[in-house]
Amino acid sequence: MPSVRPLLLAAASLVFSAAVQAQPVNNTPSTADVSKQRVFSNIGLTNSECIRYDETNDRYLISNLNTRGPENNGYITIMSPDGVVTNQKFIEGGKNGVTLIDPLGIYIRNGIIWVADIAHMRKFDLQTGKPLGEVALPGANRPNDIYVTADNTAFISDNGGASGTIIKVSPAGQVSLLQPRDDIMEKPNGVAVMPDGSVVHGGRGVNISFRDPNTGALIREKTLPTGQFDALVPLPDGSILAASQLGKNIYKVSPNGDIVEVAKEIAVPAAIGWDSKRNRLLIPQIAPGSITMVDLQ
Repeated sequence: MPSVRPLLLAAASLVFSAAVQAQPVNNTPSTADVSKQRVFSNIGLTNSECIRYDETNDRYLISNLNTRGPENNGYITIMSPDGVVTNQKFIEGGKNGVTLIDPLGIYIRNGIIWVADIAHMRKFDLQTGKPLGEVALPGANRPNDIYVTADNTAFISDNGGASGTIIKVSPAGQVSLLQPRDDIMEKPNGVAVMPDGSVVHGGRGVNISFRDPNTGALIREKTLPTGQFDALVPLPDGSILAASQLGKNIYKVSPNGDIVEVAKEIAVPAAIGWDSKRNRLLIPQIAPGSITMVDLQ
Protein backbone atom coordinates (compact mmCIF):
# COMPACT_ATOMS: atom_id res chain seq x y z
CA MET A 1 0.00 0.00 0.00
CA PRO A 2 1.51 3.39 -0.93
CA SER A 3 2.33 5.80 1.89
CA VAL A 4 -0.26 8.48 2.57
CA ARG A 5 2.34 10.91 3.79
CA PRO A 6 2.92 12.63 0.40
CA LEU A 7 -0.83 13.16 0.13
CA LEU A 8 -0.96 14.57 3.63
CA LEU A 9 1.93 16.90 2.96
CA ALA A 10 0.24 18.17 -0.17
CA ALA A 11 -2.99 18.71 1.70
CA ALA A 12 -1.11 20.49 4.44
CA SER A 13 0.03 23.23 2.07
CA LEU A 14 -3.56 23.84 1.06
CA VAL A 15 -5.24 23.49 4.44
CA PHE A 16 -3.17 25.42 6.96
CA SER A 17 -0.63 28.18 6.78
CA ALA A 18 2.63 27.97 8.69
CA ALA A 19 2.61 28.49 12.43
CA VAL A 20 2.48 32.11 13.52
CA GLN A 21 3.63 33.81 16.68
CA ALA A 22 1.20 33.78 19.58
CA GLN A 23 -0.80 36.98 19.93
CA PRO A 24 -2.84 38.43 22.79
CA VAL A 25 -6.37 37.07 23.08
CA ASN A 26 -7.86 40.54 22.90
CA ASN A 27 -6.44 40.96 19.39
CA THR A 28 -8.17 37.82 18.14
CA PRO A 29 -11.44 38.31 16.21
CA SER A 30 -14.41 37.13 18.23
CA THR A 31 -18.03 36.22 17.55
CA ALA A 32 -18.55 35.11 21.17
CA ASP A 33 -21.58 36.54 22.94
CA VAL A 34 -21.91 35.41 26.53
CA SER A 35 -25.58 36.41 26.58
CA LYS A 36 -26.28 33.75 23.95
CA GLN A 37 -24.32 30.99 25.69
CA ARG A 38 -26.91 28.74 27.33
CA VAL A 39 -25.71 27.00 30.49
CA PHE A 40 -27.35 23.86 31.88
CA SER A 41 -26.33 23.04 35.44
CA ASN A 42 -27.63 21.07 38.43
CA ILE A 43 -28.92 18.40 36.08
CA GLY A 44 -27.41 15.26 37.59
CA LEU A 45 -23.90 15.42 36.11
CA THR A 46 -20.89 14.68 38.31
CA ASN A 47 -17.45 15.68 37.03
CA SER A 48 -18.71 15.79 33.44
CA GLU A 49 -15.71 15.53 31.15
CA CYS A 50 -16.83 14.84 27.59
CA ILE A 51 -19.92 15.41 25.43
CA ARG A 52 -20.63 13.93 22.00
CA TYR A 53 -23.52 14.27 19.57
CA ASP A 54 -25.27 11.01 18.69
CA GLU A 55 -26.45 11.79 15.17
CA THR A 56 -28.36 8.51 14.81
CA ASN A 57 -30.62 9.21 17.78
CA ASP A 58 -30.38 13.04 17.85
CA ARG A 59 -29.16 13.22 21.42
CA TYR A 60 -26.05 14.03 23.45
CA LEU A 61 -23.94 11.54 25.41
CA ILE A 62 -21.93 12.83 28.37
CA SER A 63 -19.19 11.00 30.28
CA ASN A 64 -19.10 11.49 34.06
CA LEU A 65 -16.08 10.64 36.18
CA ASN A 66 -18.27 10.65 39.30
CA THR A 67 -15.98 10.56 42.36
CA ARG A 68 -12.43 10.33 41.08
CA GLY A 69 -10.39 7.30 42.00
CA PRO A 70 -10.35 3.55 41.47
CA GLU A 71 -14.05 3.03 42.16
CA ASN A 72 -16.10 1.48 39.38
CA ASN A 73 -18.76 4.18 39.43
CA GLY A 74 -18.34 6.28 36.27
CA TYR A 75 -21.40 6.77 34.11
CA ILE A 76 -22.68 8.07 30.77
CA THR A 77 -25.69 10.39 30.63
CA ILE A 78 -28.16 10.99 27.81
CA MET A 79 -29.26 14.59 27.26
CA SER A 80 -31.76 15.87 24.69
CA PRO A 81 -30.83 18.82 22.42
CA ASP A 82 -33.10 21.07 24.50
CA GLY A 83 -30.96 20.43 27.58
CA VAL A 84 -33.12 17.86 29.38
CA VAL A 85 -31.44 14.82 30.93
CA THR A 86 -33.50 11.85 29.74
CA ASN A 87 -31.34 9.10 31.25
CA GLN A 88 -28.87 10.10 33.94
CA LYS A 89 -27.09 6.75 34.05
CA PHE A 90 -27.63 5.14 30.66
CA ILE A 91 -24.37 3.25 31.21
CA GLU A 92 -23.18 2.91 34.82
CA GLY A 93 -20.07 1.33 36.25
CA GLY A 94 -20.83 -1.55 38.58
CA LYS A 95 -24.24 -2.22 37.05
CA ASN A 96 -25.25 -4.72 34.33
CA GLY A 97 -21.71 -6.02 33.91
CA VAL A 98 -20.30 -2.54 33.15
CA THR A 99 -16.84 -1.38 34.18
CA LEU A 100 -16.25 2.39 33.97
CA ILE A 101 -13.46 3.82 36.09
CA ASP A 102 -12.90 7.55 35.58
CA PRO A 103 -14.27 7.61 32.00
CA LEU A 104 -12.86 10.61 30.20
CA GLY A 105 -13.11 10.58 26.41
CA ILE A 106 -15.99 9.10 24.46
CA TYR A 107 -16.61 8.77 20.73
CA ILE A 108 -19.52 7.47 18.67
CA ARG A 109 -18.84 5.45 15.52
CA ASN A 110 -20.41 2.46 13.75
CA GLY A 111 -23.15 1.95 16.33
CA ILE A 112 -20.64 1.80 19.18
CA ILE A 113 -19.82 4.12 22.07
CA TRP A 114 -16.05 4.03 22.47
CA VAL A 115 -14.76 5.08 25.90
CA ALA A 116 -11.28 5.79 27.27
CA ASP A 117 -11.20 5.16 31.00
CA ILE A 118 -8.39 4.80 33.54
CA ALA A 119 -6.54 1.94 31.80
CA HIS A 120 -8.77 0.58 29.01
CA MET A 121 -10.59 1.39 25.84
CA ARG A 122 -14.13 0.10 26.33
CA LYS A 123 -16.99 -0.38 23.87
CA PHE A 124 -20.74 -0.24 24.41
CA ASP A 125 -23.76 -0.71 22.17
CA LEU A 126 -25.12 2.67 21.12
CA GLN A 127 -28.76 1.63 21.47
CA THR A 128 -28.74 -0.56 24.57
CA GLY A 129 -25.55 0.42 26.43
CA LYS A 130 -24.55 -3.23 26.62
CA PRO A 131 -20.78 -3.85 27.02
CA LEU A 132 -19.17 -4.99 23.77
CA GLY A 133 -15.63 -5.62 24.92
CA GLU A 134 -12.49 -3.84 26.04
CA VAL A 135 -8.84 -3.40 25.15
CA ALA A 136 -6.21 -2.96 27.87
CA LEU A 137 -3.80 -0.06 27.34
CA PRO A 138 -0.49 -1.26 28.85
CA GLY A 139 1.74 1.52 30.15
CA ALA A 140 -0.93 4.19 29.89
CA ASN A 141 -0.78 6.87 32.56
CA ARG A 142 -3.97 8.82 31.87
CA PRO A 143 -5.96 7.88 28.77
CA ASN A 144 -8.01 10.94 27.96
CA ASP A 145 -9.55 11.89 24.62
CA ILE A 146 -10.47 9.33 21.95
CA TYR A 147 -11.22 9.49 18.23
CA VAL A 148 -12.25 6.49 16.12
CA THR A 149 -11.98 6.35 12.33
CA ALA A 150 -14.42 4.69 9.94
CA ASP A 151 -12.40 1.44 9.95
CA ASN A 152 -12.48 1.29 13.79
CA THR A 153 -8.92 2.47 14.35
CA ALA A 154 -8.79 4.37 17.64
CA PHE A 155 -6.43 7.18 18.60
CA ILE A 156 -6.29 7.91 22.34
CA SER A 157 -4.39 10.74 24.01
CA ASP A 158 -2.40 9.84 27.11
CA ASN A 159 -1.32 12.93 29.03
CA GLY A 160 -0.29 11.40 32.33
CA GLY A 161 3.18 10.81 33.70
CA ALA A 162 6.28 12.83 32.93
CA SER A 163 5.47 13.03 29.21
CA GLY A 164 2.55 12.02 27.03
CA THR A 165 1.82 10.37 23.74
CA ILE A 166 -0.93 9.18 21.40
CA ILE A 167 -1.96 5.54 21.73
CA LYS A 168 -3.15 3.81 18.56
CA VAL A 169 -5.46 0.79 18.72
CA SER A 170 -5.98 -1.16 15.50
CA PRO A 171 -9.38 -2.62 14.52
CA ALA A 172 -8.02 -5.99 15.71
CA GLY A 173 -7.13 -4.55 19.13
CA GLN A 174 -3.38 -4.23 18.67
CA VAL A 175 -1.98 -1.40 20.80
CA SER A 176 0.96 0.77 19.73
CA LEU A 177 2.28 4.30 20.22
CA LEU A 178 1.92 6.80 17.40
CA GLN A 179 5.00 8.56 18.80
CA PRO A 180 7.39 7.66 21.64
CA ARG A 181 6.74 9.49 24.90
CA ASP A 182 8.59 12.78 24.73
CA ASP A 183 8.23 16.34 26.01
CA ILE A 184 7.86 17.51 22.41
CA MET A 185 4.37 15.98 22.43
CA GLU A 186 3.36 18.57 25.08
CA LYS A 187 1.29 16.00 27.02
CA PRO A 188 -1.51 15.73 24.44
CA ASN A 189 -5.07 15.99 25.67
CA GLY A 190 -7.29 16.56 22.64
CA VAL A 191 -6.86 14.21 19.68
CA ALA A 192 -8.78 13.82 16.42
CA VAL A 193 -8.37 12.87 12.78
CA MET A 194 -8.74 15.50 10.08
CA PRO A 195 -10.59 14.98 6.78
CA ASP A 196 -7.20 14.58 5.06
CA GLY A 197 -6.33 11.68 7.38
CA SER A 198 -3.79 13.48 9.55
CA VAL A 199 -3.93 13.05 13.32
CA VAL A 200 -4.23 16.35 15.17
CA HIS A 201 -3.46 16.82 18.85
CA GLY A 202 -2.99 19.60 21.38
CA GLY A 203 -1.87 19.70 24.97
CA ARG A 204 -0.05 21.93 27.42
CA GLY A 205 1.47 24.26 24.85
CA VAL A 206 -0.01 26.75 22.37
CA ASN A 207 0.46 24.61 19.26
CA ILE A 208 -1.90 22.11 17.71
CA SER A 209 0.15 19.52 15.86
CA PHE A 210 -0.65 17.41 12.80
CA ARG A 211 0.96 14.00 12.33
CA ASP A 212 1.06 11.21 9.81
CA PRO A 213 -1.36 8.52 11.05
CA ASN A 214 1.00 5.71 10.08
CA THR A 215 4.47 6.96 11.02
CA GLY A 216 3.62 9.65 13.59
CA ALA A 217 5.89 12.08 11.75
CA LEU A 218 5.11 15.75 12.35
CA ILE A 219 3.53 17.35 9.28
CA ARG A 220 2.81 20.86 10.50
CA GLU A 221 1.85 22.92 13.53
CA LYS A 222 -0.53 25.79 14.13
CA THR A 223 0.01 28.30 16.94
CA LEU A 224 -3.07 29.64 18.72
CA PRO A 225 -3.27 32.74 20.94
CA THR A 226 -3.65 30.67 24.12
CA GLY A 227 -3.18 26.99 24.80
CA GLN A 228 -3.55 24.25 27.39
CA PHE A 229 -5.99 22.49 25.10
CA ASP A 230 -8.65 19.99 25.89
CA ALA A 231 -10.64 18.50 23.01
CA LEU A 232 -10.19 19.32 19.33
CA VAL A 233 -13.19 18.84 17.03
CA PRO A 234 -12.67 18.74 13.25
CA LEU A 235 -15.54 20.10 11.16
CA PRO A 236 -16.46 18.79 7.70
CA ASP A 237 -15.03 21.85 5.94
CA GLY A 238 -11.58 21.31 7.47
CA SER A 239 -12.01 23.80 10.30
CA ILE A 240 -11.15 22.88 13.88
CA LEU A 241 -12.84 23.78 17.16
CA ALA A 242 -10.25 23.95 19.94
CA ALA A 243 -10.97 24.30 23.66
CA SER A 244 -8.32 26.40 25.43
CA GLN A 245 -8.36 26.09 29.19
CA LEU A 246 -5.77 28.84 29.55
CA GLY A 247 -7.88 31.22 27.47
CA LYS A 248 -11.15 30.03 29.04
CA ASN A 249 -12.55 29.99 25.54
CA ILE A 250 -13.11 28.05 22.33
CA TYR A 251 -11.39 28.88 19.05
CA LYS A 252 -12.44 28.04 15.54
CA VAL A 253 -9.51 27.67 13.16
CA SER A 254 -10.54 27.89 9.51
CA PRO A 255 -9.00 25.81 6.70
CA ASN A 256 -6.84 28.78 5.69
CA GLY A 257 -5.60 29.23 9.26
CA ASP A 258 -7.75 32.18 10.40
CA ILE A 259 -8.58 32.09 14.11
CA VAL A 260 -11.86 33.30 15.62
CA GLU A 261 -13.02 33.04 19.23
CA VAL A 262 -16.51 31.49 19.23
CA ALA A 263 -17.15 31.10 22.98
CA LYS A 264 -15.64 32.78 26.03
CA GLU A 265 -15.73 33.08 29.80
CA ILE A 266 -15.83 29.29 30.18
CA ALA A 267 -13.90 28.65 33.41
CA VAL A 268 -12.46 25.25 32.44
CA PRO A 269 -13.72 23.96 29.06
CA ALA A 270 -13.33 20.20 28.88
CA ALA A 271 -13.88 17.75 25.98
CA ILE A 272 -16.16 19.73 23.70
CA GLY A 273 -18.53 18.29 21.11
CA TRP A 274 -20.37 19.53 18.03
CA ASP A 275 -24.01 19.00 17.06
CA SER A 276 -23.86 18.63 13.26
CA LYS A 277 -27.62 19.05 12.82
CA ARG A 278 -27.76 22.42 14.58
CA ASN A 279 -24.18 23.63 14.07
CA ARG A 280 -23.98 23.83 17.85
CA LEU A 281 -20.90 23.85 20.03
CA LEU A 282 -21.25 21.76 23.21
CA ILE A 283 -19.01 22.57 26.17
CA PRO A 284 -18.81 20.46 29.35
CA GLN A 285 -17.20 21.66 32.55
CA ILE A 286 -15.99 19.09 35.03
CA ALA A 287 -16.21 20.69 38.47
CA PRO A 288 -19.61 22.41 38.12
CA GLY A 289 -21.09 19.45 36.22
CA SER A 290 -22.51 21.75 33.57
CA ILE A 291 -23.03 21.93 29.83
CA THR A 292 -22.87 25.16 27.80
CA MET A 293 -24.48 25.28 24.35
CA VAL A 294 -23.46 27.80 21.70
CA ASP A 295 -25.19 27.97 18.33
CA LEU A 296 -22.47 28.91 15.85
CA GLN A 297 -22.92 31.35 13.01
